Amino acid sequence: MTGAGLGGAGVLPALGAVLQAAPSPSDGEEFNSVTVSPGLPGFLATFVLAVVVVLLLIDMTRRVRRVQARARVEERQAQLEREEAEAAEAAEREQAAGDTRDGEDAEKPQADDPDAVPDAEPADSAEPSDPSDSSDPSDDDAPEGDERR
Repeated sequence: MTGAGLGGAGVLPALGAVLQAAPSPSDGEEFNSVTVSPGLPGFLATFVLAVVVVLLLIDMTRRVRRVQARARVEERQAQLEREEAEAAEAAEREQAAGDTRDGEDAEKPQADDPDAVPDAEPADSAEPSDPSDSSDPSDDDAPEGDERR
C-alpha cells in the first residue's frame, strides 16, 4: 500500500510533473496590438463611462453653486434682519431717552413752582383742588374766595 498511495514523498514529484505539462500563457506567440486591444466594445464602454462622469461633474457643480447661492442669500437676509432689529432697538432707546428727558423737563417746573397743580390728584385727597369741580351745591353759590363747605 505504500507504493500506490499518495505519500508525502510522492506528492512533490507529481506536482512538478503537472506544472511542467501545463502550457505557458504565451504558447510561443508574441503579443501584438490586436490581441491586447479591448476592441470597439471596450472603447464604447470607456467612452460612455467618461461622458457619464463629465455629466455628473457638471450637475454636481451646478448643485453646489445653487446651494452656495442660497446660503449667501440667507446670510444676507439674516444680516439685514439683524441690522433692522438693531436699528429698531436704537430707535426705541432714543425714543425712551427722549421720553425720559421730556418727563424730567415736565417735572422740573412743577418741583420749582410751588403754585403748580399736579396733573393727577391723589385718590385719597379729602378736598378737591379746584372749587369749581366740587359736587356740593352750596359751593356753587359761594363766591370764589369763600371756602365754605
